[in-house]
Amino acid sequence: MFWVQLSIAGIGTGCIYALAGMGLVLTYKATGIFNFAHGAIAMLVAYVLWQARDRWHWPLLPAAAFALLVVGPGIGIVLERVVFRPLARRGASTAEKLVATVGVFIICFGLAFEVWTGRVRQGPRLISNRGLHLAKGLIIGVDQLVFIALVLLIGGGVALMFRRTHLGTEIRAVVDRRELAELSAVNANRVASFSWAIGCGLAGLTGVLLAPDGLDPFHLTLLVIESFSIAVVAGLTSLPITVAAGALILGVGSALLAHVNPHIVPMLHFHLPSALRTTIDQLRPNLSVFVLFLALIVLRNLDEPADSQTGRTGLVSTVMGTAAGRRRSALAVGLVAAAAAVALPFMLHTIDLPRGQVMLGLIVVFTSIVCITGFCGYITLGQAGFAGFGAYVTGRFIQSGHLPVVVAMILGGFGAMLLGLVAGYPALKRRGLFLGLTTISIGLLASGFVFNSDLLKARGILVNRPSWFAGDKAFYFFELAWVAVMLLLARNLRSGRLGRILAAMRDSEVAAQSIGIELRTYKLFIFAASAFIAGIGGALLSQQARVFSADSFDTITSLLWFTVVIVAGVSTLSGAVVGGVVYVLLDVVLHSRSASGLVIAAGALLIGYLPGRSLVGLLQRLGDGLRNPPTPARLLLRQRERRRGFAVASAAGPDVADGLVPSRFATRILEEARS
Repeated sequence: MFWVQLSIAGIGTGCIYALAGMGLVLTYKATGIFNFAHGAIAMLVAYVLWQARDRWHWPLLPAAAFALLVVGPGIGIVLERVVFRPLARRGASTAEKLVATVGVFIICFGLAFEVWTGRVRQGPRLISNRGLHLAKGLIIGVDQLVFIALVLLIGGGVALMFRRTHLGTEIRAVVDRRELAELSAVNANRVASFSWAIGCGLAGLTGVLLAPDGLDPFHLTLLVIESFSIAVVAGLTSLPITVAAGALILGVGSALLAHVNPHIVPMLHFHLPSALRTTIDQLRPNLSVFVLFLALIVLRNLDEPADSQTGRTGLVSTVMGTAAGRRRSALAVGLVAAAAAVALPFMLHTIDLPRGQVMLGLIVVFTSIVCITGFCGYITLGQAGFAGFGAYVTGRFIQSGHLPVVVAMILGGFGAMLLGLVAGYPALKRRGLFLGLTTISIGLLASGFVFNSDLLKARGILVNRPSWFAGDKAFYFFELAWVAVMLLLARNLRSGRLGRILAAMRDSEVAAQSIGIELRTYKLFIFAASAFIAGIGGALLSQQARVFSADSFDTITSLLWFTVVIVAGVSTLSGAVVGGVVYVLLDVVLHSRSASGLVIAAGALLIGYLPGRSLVGLLQRLGDGLRNPPTPARLLLRQRERRRGFAVASAAGPDVADGLVPSRFATRILEEARS
């Protein structure tokens, strides 16, 4: 009877996660956007309910109605109208939509800290947890029964809406092809707004139901991981599977796993080895992460066609064919930046110098993101996991005392490279969102089973600096040398035949494969090279702090780093440098530790309005304007070229992005690949 009661209690808890998963699936089915801010929205609505109840002293029912029926859906409507509708109108890529949701996530997270200081609160309980005696020895809480009823009612209502109502037909039509749906008099904006309102409303309901167990930004925001695993198991399409996965896999599985004795094999009375017992103990809080990773590897129906993304500007046609004038300007800017980097430690006070050291370590990590996302177009959201693994391996080798620090760092980079190969394997068949989810799950597994493992004793590892570079200024120049080496390595990845092959892979994997490029080899290579650079960057960051800290390489950090690079400019190595400088400099200028995250998040939401769609693009436009001031004749010529390019792109069809036409440069790939 104990196990029956435990299973029913687990189903009740799992139903809360099922509600969150339903909100994710509904938003994705209706708009094609995977909402990374789902957990942050849940947290924000729960805080609003706490504010209305405990600070404004509203009665519970009006406060709950305001939070669940006004704030939650209202957030969804505002997001659709202000953020995601402009992205849909201009056919934004998967990466842009993803970064926009991460921007919303960061803003919600930062807002909670600014308004409610991040302290742990106790959310009001909407439903009594009084126990009901259903049978002898079987006691079930009222709240658990209500959770089950809520999931069944909401899930059944949403399923009927999709299958039996005109609105459901319109939603399916908009998802299949927005343009054709609008030609059939379907109001796609109204459909998307309604879907976002329902999705965010379900997120708010999830946050309110979980808030009585502890209300703080980290606890509720990371609920999104459980939602991810449920939604992925359901293939981001099936609501019944979402409910079953939440109730049975996470709910019952977590409840049973929490009461399993990992020391003795049942019935055999065989004592398990210590290492295996520790692994089972680590699995308990990380069950959802393990389920997420397993589902992404096993489920074949999650494969995304290689060229399914839209709105991607081809590197072969644009960036790699940079004009000679711009190359000369870039060289001059690079020399000035190098001189400024050398002079920087002599202009900073002792208190500010550590910020410069952090900046250099971040530039190395950001360079790894440019290599994988900018050069090849693969979305990676687990880069902090690779950096952290490199830092952990480096710290262990340094702690052993048998190897020089530089050798330990190189070995740490190779350790991160092995983890990168694990991430590269799913990339053989996936791109876009599902690849991003795979990389983030690998980062979560590294955090749960390595960085916070009692078996591996990763907490509090002291990471010493090289003896010759122990001082702050000396270590700064040690880092600066590594930055130069990693930038040179990344530049070599971009130049020559290898660079053109990687650019061709980004533009079209199908076309690259058709001319004889071995995609499997190059994919694994670029993931390994990117992870190696990230591992070196993580080792530098841990040496700067003189200790390995798992909190420095968590999931939130990984998402923030990816967003910084996208906003700064992911297509060029300059974006890595600008991203590192801006990310550190904003906190210094604005005298706030959270200012950089909020500004970067705002940039992520407005990235489509920036010239060049990045800070580097904006700087390049300004440089071009100074070098060639606009005149009426030049403006007229640009307008004619823009119209001519649009006409060519329209005649060529939707496969030609942003009005680009193939250049002579692109044909060189054919010749070199065939030779």
